[in-house]
Amino acid sequence: MAEIRIVNRAKWLLISELKLEEAEAHRYIEKQAMDRCISKRAVSEEIIKTYS
Repeated sequence: MAEIRIVNRAKWLLISELKLEEAEAHRYIEKQAMDRCISKRAVSEEIIKTYS
């Protein structure tokens, strides 16, 4: 549950900062996680640090 909240927070930051659609933001997080072999939570935490 905590991971979902973190991913959603990162997704909304991407939407507000980069003007992405929700599906694009979600795909961005998933792709970064796959490409870098890290969890979606780790990617999301990096996004939150960058844009908060």
